[in-house]
Amino acid sequence: MRATLALTLLLSCLTGILSQQKLDSAVAKTLVSGCMKENGVTYQDIEDLQSGKVKPQDAKDNVKCSTQCILVKSGFMDSTGKLLTDNIKTHYANTNLSDAVEKDLERCSQVKGANACDTAFQIVGCFEGA
Repeated sequence: MRATLALTLLLSCLTGILSQQKLDSAVAKTLVSGCMKENGVTYQDIEDLQSGKVKPQDAKDNVKCSTQCILVKSGFMDSTGKLLTDNIKTHYANTNLSDAVEKDLERCSQVKGANACDTAFQIVGCFEGA
């Protein structure tokens, strides 16, 4: 149960408004679990970030790279950290989130970090701050 909660928190934390609503929840969990495993992210890492024990600016690189992994595997970012805005717009074109996504893309798509992982993490932070 605790693992499922942490996984759910990770998914919502990392993807914010870009959450994969059209993806089956089992597929989304598999994607997130795979990215966490690939990058050595623990459930405790996510819980610490969610609780505020670790501030976003102090997030570990592996957490940031897990964010990038999720966005890349979702088709929303390329491996260099470039947000694939057309893919995002297409994904949300016929949803009630279309206008909000459009506005957030205008505001957040130019965010750049120190590297691709940091860029992904900062972009998601920008979307969540909407």
